[in-house]
Amino acid sequence: MAVFKRVFSDKVLWIAGAAAILTSIFISPPQLMDINWKTLASLLSMMIIIQIYDYLDFLKYYAAYMTHKAKTTRQMIFMLASLAFFGAMFLTNDVTILTLVPLFYQLSKHIKVNPIFPVIIIAMAANLGSIFTPFGNTHNLFLLTHFNLGIKQFFIMSTPITIVTFIAIFLVTRFFPKDPIELTELPAVELNIPSLTLTVAVTVIIFLGIFSVIPMWGSLIAALLLVIFINPHILESVDYSIVLIFMCFFIAVGNINREPAIVNNLHQFLQTRTSTYLTSIITSQFISNVPTTILVSKFSKYVHAIFLGTNIGGLGTVVGSLANLLAFKQYRFFFKKEPGKYLLYFTIINFTMLVIIGTIGYFLIDLGL
Repeated sequence: MAVFKRVFSDKVLWIAGAAAILTSIFISPPQLMDINWKTLASLLSMMIIIQIYDYLDFLKYYAAYMTHKAKTTRQMIFMLASLAFFGAMFLTNDVTILTLVPLFYQLSKHIKVNPIFPVIIIAMAANLGSIFTPFGNTHNLFLLTHFNLGIKQFFIMSTPITIVTFIAIFLVTRFFPKDPIELTELPAVELNIPSLTLTVAVTVIIFLGIFSVIPMWGSLIAALLLVIFINPHILESVDYSIVLIFMCFFIAVGNINREPAIVNNLHQFLQTRTSTYLTSIITSQFISNVPTTILVSKFSKYVHAIFLGTNIGGLGTVVGSLANLLAFKQYRFFFKKEPGKYLLYFTIINFTMLVIIGTIGYFLIDLGL
């Protein structure tokens, strides 16, 4: 019952559902072929395996271990940002934020720093690190299946911008002071090595399914068997709303795609790599990068421009990426002060990074697909 309550309380799902219903009524009846079933199977497999890693405290273990090594505030913030960056590559930006913001709340009792800035950096690092792999962002999975990308094609797109963004995160953490700190009250975390080893093996199977080396349904079955073996209750924590949101957006975009007037207008904005790139960034600022990816991909063949535009478009406004909203909610829950100031600094820092990284991305789009 709690699962249904959590799923149907998701405001984004309500928006996506409304879009699917309204376009079905006023534009075109929905068709089953509009739904990308491989993407949905990939998403569900990924959501399950991510929750298993979360249950096994994989990221929490390394977060506690690494931050304990920090001797200064700057070192600690850099370690948290690095964990967010690399953790998001495999555990998604959402799960990374849900793990690291509470940890930082515990650490913040030992340091003198405005908590607004570390939370913003954690969210930004998670967003940017998640660009590198199909696992990091749900819309990366969609692009992979929609354009039938191979392993080499995907990492040709993701590697250059990942290097750029990690350098950017490193430079941002240089602004924090080198005040000495001493951390003594960190949570003790132990890893279940046998379960973790088995989870890594199934992750490889899911990876092979995503890149069409083996059938995706086989990967989904492997994920389900693993979660039943480790702890079936983990299934109660899976974010099924993500799968339903994608299904609704597939229906809405499919309906729009059958209206000639709308299609012609959209094609005018997406005729070149540059226009596709800029449209992806700008649209993400208003409706988030997940629906933007699904929408733009239906009307443009420039996959690299869409990939860079929607991922970089996660910077900027707080709605550019759902992970941004999640970080804001986490900040309000744990720190309970100055939400307006958080949004102000978030907007300033994120738009500054959007301009810098967006400019670099502009020169990268001609090097890709």
